[in-house]
Amino acid sequence: MKEVWVKADPWNKDLVTAALEAGADAVVVPEDKVLSVKELGIIKTVSTNGDLKWEEDVVCVEIRSAEDEERIVKLSRDKKVVVRTTDWTIIPLENLAARAENIFVEVKNREEADIAAGILEKGVDGIIITAKNPALIKEIIGSVRSGRKPMDLAPFTIESVTPAGMGDRVCVDTCTMMKPGEGALVGNSSQALFLIHSESIENPYVSPRPFRINAGPVHAYIMAGGGRT
Repeated sequence: MKEVWVKADPWNKDLVTAALEAGADAVVVPEDKVLSVKELGIIKTVSTNGDLKWEEDVVCVEIRSAEDEERIVKLSRDKKVVVRTTDWTIIPLENLAARAENIFVEVKNREEADIAAGILEKGVDGIIITAKNPALIKEIIGSVRSGRKPMDLAPFTIESVTPAGMGDRVCVDTCTMMKPGEGALVGNSSQALFLIHSESIENPYVSPRPFRINAGPVHAYIMAGGGRT
C-alpha cells in the first residue's frame, strides 16, 4: 500500500491533528478548510481546491455492475479512484487490484485496513480512513505502516536435537495452497521466529498438504498480520 489518507469532512481539527501526528499522506477536507490544514502542519489536502482536486486528480466511483469495473480501470490510468461498493471485501476489489493502479478504498476500522492492505498480497494503492476517533486513526495508520516493513530472513544451522518428551502439537490449516518456500514464522519468542515450511513437498510417508503448517507446540508464537504475534 502506497498512501494513507484521513477523512476530515465534515471538518474536524482533531482528526487532522491525528493524521499529522501519525504520518498520514493526505487529509480529505471541505474546500473552506484547506488553509486551516496548512496552518496546522505540512500534509497534502484533498478537496475541490486542494493539492489533489476532486474530479481532476481524484474521482469516486461506486461499483454496481461489470461496466463500472471497466470504467474504474480506465479512469485509474491517470487519476486516483476511490472505489465504493456495498461489500468490497474481497471481490470485486481483488479484480481491480490485479488490473489497475491508483485504487483507493474507504475503511472505518483496523480490520478493514488490514484486509485492504493484504489483497493479492500487495494491497490496494491507498486507503481513506473514515473513523472519527483520533486514537483509532493512529492505531490504523500504525498497523498499515508496520505492514510495509520487509522481514529479513537469516540462514542458520541446527547443531543438535534433544528429545523433550510428549506434548500437544499445533497444525495450522490455512485457506491457501502454499508453494515450496512458503510457510509461517513460528517460535518460542516473538523476537526470534523460524520459517516453518508448509507441507508442500513430496515425501515417502505422507501425501502433500500444501494448505497445512506443522507449526509446533501450543505455547509457540506465530507471526500474524500487522507485525503482531
